[in-house]
Amino acid sequence: MSYKICKQNDDRIVLQDTGGIIDFIFGIGMAAMGAGVIYLGWFGYQDTGEIFMPLIIALVGSCLFFPMFKRNRLTIDATRKEVVKTKSWFGITTNKEIVTNNNLSLLEMSGFITGEFNAFFDRQEIVRHHYALKFYSFPEWHITIRNVSTMINIVMFFEKHFDTDLALVVQHKRHKFSTKGLLKDHKPTALPTGDLVHESGFQQLTIGGMPFTSLRFWLFAMSTIGISFFMSIFILFFSESVFTPYVSLPIQYALSALLIGFFSWVFFYRAAGTKLRIYNDTLIVKHGVFNEKTYKRSDIIGVVNITRNTYLVTRLGAEWLAFRLPTQHSYAIHSWLIPYLKH
Repeated sequence: MSYKICKQNDDRIVLQDTGGIIDFIFGIGMAAMGAGVIYLGWFGYQDTGEIFMPLIIALVGSCLFFPMFKRNRLTIDATRKEVVKTKSWFGITTNKEIVTNNNLSLLEMSGFITGEFNAFFDRQEIVRHHYALKFYSFPEWHITIRNVSTMINIVMFFEKHFDTDLALVVQHKRHKFSTKGLLKDHKPTALPTGDLVHESGFQQLTIGGMPFTSLRFWLFAMSTIGISFFMSIFILFFSESVFTPYVSLPIQYALSALLIGFFSWVFFYRAAGTKLRIYNDTLIVKHGVFNEKTYKRSDIIGVVNITRNTYLVTRLGAEWLAFRLPTQHSYAIHSWLIPYLKH
């Protein structure tokens, strides 16, 4: 199960447990059993005319509907300076825990991966990324968050309204959640040599991709475009007896053009990588050729690795930058970015 934001304003955030697929299937199964038990009670009443035992059976059946009406919520109240965790059934609160501002010493963020072992042997299995918040308080809480942007959103709300310290766990090491705190050992890391992360212009950094002067760039280009070209030849000429009875020739030409265009797009997208560029008071994040986002420099916190993904962390959420980038490279990107940030 994990939490997502269901309501938010300037003074309050309400998180609700999303349950997950297992809880959903369990709830549906229990509800189906409950409906069957209620039907047996009704059938017994129709058969014997007795009302007491069929009523007891029907009440037992109705109890099986309880999982469908369970709600776990976490309310962060900036006015009262408290966090309230509640569990309710049919809208009636059965359990309530409160953590006040003075009783919360640290809020810790972390990420973890599950299903990696199964996915190694079965490509259809999914590697799942999870994000968590740990409340160092009494009582101590540990909740799972739906995605990293939601987690950052919650943490920014705590930074604005609460006095607690904020931390992020990277490779089992806790970092203070601030621009300088996300440095490795509080010291800048120089940009590595190579094409994976490099300065590609004035106040511009390129992450991933391949420069046009690289031999790997041209090998990748020839392989991707060559694959699409030969697949198109196969569709148009060598598979005429296979496709023509079902797909007309103009459509085959169109599909071939789309195939070549798709592989060419993949090539240019992969080759371009992700670019960070400082322009006046903004940071421009450009993915590939066309996808571009702009952030104010005052909203930028830094760059971190979470669950093997590299994120640009802002006060508005998180922006994905790269996958499987070495943590040392993430420290270098963060160090490169620090002089341009305004705090």
